[in-house]
Amino acid sequence: MADPLANVPEVPSVDAAKAKELVEVKKFAFLDVRTVEEYEKGHVAGSVNVPYLFFKEDGSKELNPEFLEKATAALPDPHADIVVSCQMGRRGALATKALQDAKYTSVVNLDKGLSTWTCPLQK
Repeated sequence: MADPLANVPEVPSVDAAKAKELVEVKKFAFLDVRTVEEYEKGHVAGSVNVPYLFFKEDGSKELNPEFLEKATAALPDPHADIVVSCQMGRRGALATKALQDAKYTSVVNLDKGLSTWTCPLQK
């Protein structure tokens, strides 16, 4: 099976400082696309968690077949301002592209993901 993270698209991205400003000042929604286990270890306050993919026991990755359905249910306005993030930026970029393809118009990826986030995370 092909690696779902093999071809990461170019999408609008922001660094951690800009993402923090967008969320705190401009009130962008924050969509965390990491696994539930990653999310529970620490996440941005007020974020919505919808995993983009799952890590299987054998080390392979499987796309979440319900990602788009659950993400659009959690954030139903296609004109909503959204910052998407994962841990390193790859899943976030793929999720950003999926939302853009679903006609979401104001979605940006957190470049390099939460690995660059310096603000406190909630648990």
